[in-house]
Amino acid sequence: MKKIWTVSEISSSIKETLEAEFFDVSVTGEVSGLKWHSSGHVYFSLIDKSSFLNVAFFRRYADRLSFVLSDGMRVVASGNISSYPPRSNYQLICRKIVPAGEGDKLVALMNLKRKLKEEGLFEKSRALPEFPERIAVITSPTGAAIEDIKSVLARRFGGITLFLFSSLVEGPDAIDSIKRAINRVKQNIETLNLDLLIIARGGGSKESLDLFNDEKIARLVYSVEIPVVSAIGHQIDETVVDLVADRRVETPSAAAELISPDINVMKAKFDELIGKFKKSVETFINQKRSSIDNLSLRMSHKSLLNLFDSKSQRADFAIYSLNTTFKALFSEKRERYFTAAGRLEALKARFLDRYRIRIYNLAILLRKAMINYIKLNQLKLSRFMDIIEALSPVATLKRGYSITLKNGRLAKIDEIEKGDEIDTRFYNGSVKSKVLKKNTL
Repeated sequence: MKKIWTVSEISSSIKETLEAEFFDVSVTGEVSGLKWHSSGHVYFSLIDKSSFLNVAFFRRYADRLSFVLSDGMRVVASGNISSYPPRSNYQLICRKIVPAGEGDKLVALMNLKRKLKEEGLFEKSRALPEFPERIAVITSPTGAAIEDIKSVLARRFGGITLFLFSSLVEGPDAIDSIKRAINRVKQNIETLNLDLLIIARGGGSKESLDLFNDEKIARLVYSVEIPVVSAIGHQIDETVVDLVADRRVETPSAAAELISPDINVMKAKFDELIGKFKKSVETFINQKRSSIDNLSLRMSHKSLLNLFDSKSQRADFAIYSLNTTFKALFSEKRERYFTAAGRLEALKARFLDRYRIRIYNLAILLRKAMINYIKLNQLKLSRFMDIIEALSPVATLKRGYSITLKNGRLAKIDEIEKGDEIDTRFYNGSVKSKVLKKNTL
């Protein structure tokens, strides 16, 4: 007898057959009717010239998208075919979506850039520290990028400490590797007292830049609490990481030059400043010395005595003339003149004492002002000297470092061969040695 199916039975059987036959398939088509549900699930159709296929893209997979999905985009969707019994239709349960072709890939990148720009991720441009001391670098430990950065910093500014956070910068595992490295930097910013972060890589193909267009990497870079410099090693192409970083440069060497001051330029500016300071102090002292000389000349003790002596002599002559001419008639007047002469002498003494005290007090105030001015500039000079001392190669040697010389010149590892005689300089001495074995990293 022919079996009679219930609706539920036939629907379940079709569902099982479809899921077993089309367990892992990839379907290409154009996105149509795209809908983002509040749950995070995504629903749309894949269409071509004559057919369409419903697609369900659940949140746990949709969260992994590295581009912005949009209507009209050609994609390749991978997953399994299943049915939805309540409506008797079949659909693709999608686990992964990628753009189909280079043109669609460019559209996805443009959509991602537009999305991140609208969210404000491209507006960050924090100032780089003027004198960085501790720098994190995310790059390959075996690539040329880290060596280029070390070389430039050693030439320009020897007082910077590098912390290498190793990461792959190309290949299928590079995205996860870079994300882990960024998270390690974020966890160690306070512990290592980091000043800024450089993300760098050497040369490579255009395709190897795709990982720096990953949305999750871009958001991690944006979340780093210290300034970020992108030095991915390209000139024309602009990645999402470039746009999110605080600064973008073309090469790792350019990044090292951007973040480090030039010690030779600093020394030249310091010498110029010291020269101007000395000239300013000399000019100030000469001006004050001239003012003191002029004041002393005008207010000298001898000048005051001559003034009062002249006045006293004139009074004496007047009294003598009056006494001679009107001695008998104006004896009373004569007494008054003598009294006036006595008062004049007392006035002369008081006047002289008053100006002597003023001159003395003025000299004390002037001396204090000069001492304070000189002390202030000595303090500034001391601070400049401390900075130079901290930045000097000698200070680096004091911290336990050494330098190696060959034939009186600073030597690199590739310039030293077995049997060479080398000098090793320490802070408080040096040793001469002969190379027995050469090891390179």
